[in-house]
Amino acid sequence: MRTSVAACVALAVVSSSAAAQPAPDPEATPSGPTAAEPDDTDGQAVPPNATTPSATAPPAPTPAPAPAVAAPRPSFRWAPYGYLRAAAAFVRDDPSVAFVGRSDGFELQNARLGVRGALADRARFDLSIDGAIDERDHLNDPNGTLRVGLRDAFVDVAAGGLDVRIGRFEIAFDPDDLDGDLHPNWMRRRPFVDRSLVSRGVRATEGWEADGLPPGRSIGVAVRRDAPDDRAGVGFEVAAQNGAHEFASDNDNDQVALSAALLASLPAGGAVVGGVRWNPRSEGDLPLRQDETDLAASLGARLAAGPVALGGGVVLVRTTFGTTGGPAANAFGVHAQAMIQIVPGANPVALGYRFAILDPSSLVLTDRVMEHSAGAVMAIPALRLRLQLGATLVVEQAARALANDRLEAALEVEL
Repeated sequence: MRTSVAACVALAVVSSSAAAQPAPDPEATPSGPTAAEPDDTDGQAVPPNATTPSATAPPAPTPAPAPAVAAPRPSFRWAPYGYLRAAAAFVRDDPSVAFVGRSDGFELQNARLGVRGALADRARFDLSIDGAIDERDHLNDPNGTLRVGLRDAFVDVAAGGLDVRIGRFEIAFDPDDLDGDLHPNWMRRRPFVDRSLVSRGVRATEGWEADGLPPGRSIGVAVRRDAPDDRAGVGFEVAAQNGAHEFASDNDNDQVALSAALLASLPAGGAVVGGVRWNPRSEGDLPLRQDETDLAASLGARLAAGPVALGGGVVLVRTTFGTTGGPAANAFGVHAQAMIQIVPGANPVALGYRFAILDPSSLVLTDRVMEHSAGAVMAIPALRLRLQLGATLVVEQAARALANDRLEAALEVEL
């Protein structure tokens, strides 16, 4: 009985102690170590959110700064170019003028070498020389000599959609320049053995010597924009140059020549150029130097339709004499031409006719000259050459008629 009572008392004490402990929350996080939560080295339980030293990752190294990358240098490209034009001429001998027609044989029209290049889209340049520049010491001198001389030497700097050209260059003015010497289309290069009478004038051995009307190259600066090559469009040029003769190293006075031109490209390879130029220049040496002023204008066009190409132009020059006060001299020149391609294909052949008239000065009543020229040209691009034949009937004014018709042949090789 006593044992039973003692057992009951003990059971009651145990039950009351168990009741005093709070019941465990089934969703509470256990506070003691578990199989997934090992003890740390001192036997203390590691809280589940703590990181043990053995599990701590080493700190990430500080990344080294990226090496500085130099800005890419703008691309520079260049290419040499050149061409050789050799000709043979037979000029009819005039019975009364000793120097006309008495130098038949071979001549070198051009021996051009140059280099063109560009610095990305920022600048372009052109530098060339020619070893076939004909210089003569006296008017109507049949004995010329060849020398090497500078031709183009300029750089075009891109500036806001325009080009600023600096150096020695030829302005956009001459209608004959619409047929280029090195055009990619071989049949758009110089169509006849010689340039037109208006552009080249009359050489000493071919008649009474006279200069062409368009200005030559000169040193200066121009703001320009080319007309596009592959589509119809418009360009322009405004230039200031020394305006002295073509091989002058400096200006001949204190005033520069000013010019402006409008350029247009037409479909099928057509083109138009129109320009004006004002050039106050000086002639002679002190104390006999005289001031003269040229006011010139030009208009030229080239039209193409299938195998037919038409071209022509007019140049007008009015010269006033400020020092002497003499009457003004007016000069004009006109040419018109037609070429038809009669053989297409790899080695095309074309035939053509050109009429040209030149009046060098209204102060001389007998200096007007006309030329009727027939020509043929064959291109052989595989050999980089062209062959040309030409015959010219020259008509002088009656007061100084000459027998100076000529036959010519030329070989042009692109280097």
